[in-house]
Amino acid sequence: MLAVVSCISISCNGKKTLQELLQEERKAIDRFITVNDLVILREYPKDGVFKEKEYFRTEADGLFFQVVDSGNGIRAQVLDDISVRFEYFQYVKKAATGDTTKYDFPYSPTYFETGYMPPLGQPYPFVYGISQTYSSSSSPVCRAWVIPLLYVSEGAVLNMIVPSTIGSYTDYNKVTPVFYGNLRYTRFN
Repeated sequence: MLAVVSCISISCNGKKTLQELLQEERKAIDRFITVNDLVILREYPKDGVFKEKEYFRTEADGLFFQVVDSGNGIRAQVLDDISVRFEYFQYVKKAATGDTTKYDFPYSPTYFETGYMPPLGQPYPFVYGISQTYSSSSSPVCRAWVIPLLYVSEGAVLNMIVPSTIGSYTDYNKVTPVFYGNLRYTRFN
C-alpha cells in the first residue's frame, strides 16, 4: 500500500517514475539507431569483423557495440589493470533529437556535477574482474566497458551505445544513455 501511495505521489508532483525514464531511454536508443541507420546484429560475427554500420547487441545487458579494430591478440586476464581512453561521447537522448554535439571529454563541464576534471589524455583505469573498480562518482568508468573484453583484446577500438543501467555512476543516476566514439583499450597488465 505504501508503494502505491509513493508512486501516486511521485506522479502527482510531476516527476517521472523510473519506469517512465527507462521507457524514454529505450525510445531514445531506438531513435539513435534509426537516425544513424545502424544495423543491429543478434549474433557476434564469427570472424569478429563488423561492417561500417553494424553493431552487436548483448542479450543480457543491452549493450550495443561495434568493433572497429579487434586489437593485438593479447586477451585480458582476471586481475589485469585495464586502461581505457575515448575520443568523444554523446548523450543519446540529445543525439536522437538531432543534437550532433560531440563532447570532448573530459572538457565537458556538464558531464560530472562533482567538477572532476582529469588532465588531458588521462586514461581511465579499472581492474578486470573486480566490479568495485567499474564505477566511480568521479570517472566515466562503467560496467559496459568490461563486457566487450570477452570478444576483443588489448588495443581494440570500439564504438558503444551504453544504456544507463550499465553506464557510469552519473549516467546511471540520471538514467542517461551515452554513445562513446573510438573507445580504446590501451593497456592490459
